[in-house]
Amino acid sequence: MIKRIFMSLTLLLCAAISRAEIIPASEINSSNIDKFGGSMYEYLDPHTKLTPPPKGFKPFYLSHYGRHGSRYLLETPQYERPYTILKDAYDKGVLTDFGKTVLDRVEMMMKDASGRLGDLTTKGMEQHKGITRRMMQNYPMLFDKNGSVFARATTSHRVIVSMLSGLSEIYRLHPNLKVRYDASNREAAYLNTEEGVSSYKNSSEKNEGQKKFYEANPIHPERLMMALFKDTTFVTRYEMKTEIRRFPPQPNAPREYSVRVMDASSTLYNGLYDLAANMQSHDIGFNLNDVFTYDEWYTSFTHNNYYWYSVSAFSPLTGNVVPYGHSNLLANFLDCADEAIAGNGVTVDLRYGHDTTLFPFLCLLGINDCEWSVDDFSRIADKWVDYDIVHMGSNLQMVFYRNKAGKVIVKFLLNEEEAVIDIDFYRDEKGKEYPYYYDWNEVESYYRAKLDWWKKFQEEKAKAD
Repeated sequence: MIKRIFMSLTLLLCAAISRAEIIPASEINSSNIDKFGGSMYEYLDPHTKLTPPPKGFKPFYLSHYGRHGSRYLLETPQYERPYTILKDAYDKGVLTDFGKTVLDRVEMMMKDASGRLGDLTTKGMEQHKGITRRMMQNYPMLFDKNGSVFARATTSHRVIVSMLSGLSEIYRLHPNLKVRYDASNREAAYLNTEEGVSSYKNSSEKNEGQKKFYEANPIHPERLMMALFKDTTFVTRYEMKTEIRRFPPQPNAPREYSVRVMDASSTLYNGLYDLAANMQSHDIGFNLNDVFTYDEWYTSFTHNNYYWYSVSAFSPLTGNVVPYGHSNLLANFLDCADEAIAGNGVTVDLRYGHDTTLFPFLCLLGINDCEWSVDDFSRIADKWVDYDIVHMGSNLQMVFYRNKAGKVIVKFLLNEEEAVIDIDFYRDEKGKEYPYYYDWNEVESYYRAKLDWWKKFQEEKAKAD
């Protein structure tokens, strides 16, 4: 009776873990504000103890996909546009004292980012060193003299540096370990290529759904504009300059601009949110957290959260198929696992890529309920909370165990925390259940069936077209 009660409590705990819930706006504070940077949330070291495997099972293989670590923003306008508006206001004498402090911080951030767009930051490097170091601590037998590591990355600079940051820890701690690594378009074919779903992601239904959500959950830049500007008509009737780009380019020609009068409040507001959310990627000694109220952080996050759901998840607005665009990555995981089980000598497969792959891939796998599909988009955050799914440095690890009889079981880790999928936990011959561990034969059959379904779906669609 006691055992049954204990197991029931364990299963309830697992169910609670698998269903992320957004922190209510009323509970945001200085200790959790960084989470509301959404996919830019900084990767933090995990602090939970891993559940030991059933008796007699030992790890023999680890399969991984990780997003690059913390980085600079990707495009020049993300820095220049907020700076230009604030600097124009300063030059015209309409910037408040608070606005001047914001301008100073934006200018320092823009100068720091010069020549580094999209680059991995020092924090990003340290994140991947830590992730790899903990892999070696948790599974030392996979990195011993008999181990073999195969790492590959997309051709993105920040992804390659993320991979090399992780490998530097292996070289430091195990200099004689056999390691191969690669970054090529061949690897990118499954690490970052989305196939067969572009028409769904660009559908009018998806675009209309996004529009309706944003209209129903609008941002309100008025308070911030009043805090930044002595005269808000400066920004509501802002003369926006846009550079005219000629083709072919003329290297020595002077820069030309077009000018239009527009309300730049939302442009500035959203630009400052991107900067503020990204500040946690740096050790620069200051942040922009005070620019927004907690309610404003919450609203901007819900936009970020909805966006990732709409382009990554099993959403009815995109035909409930978008995650299948990364079936090649799933096939690679399955094939590599089969080869490792058969004895090809590889003990660790490391893959490095992007959030645009990891988000839908986790949905395809059904990790922690993120395959959830919902028609009422006001309820997305009931289960889909992107700071608990993919942020800077986020990673999936599948750890394989085997006993002397050759039985193989597997555990899933999302961001180094134990995760669940929609399959019953492994049971031994006596019927005892082991949370977080799954029979590999059942897992592989479950995922191979998904790949088969997708292949048939595409064939039938091609016939219909």
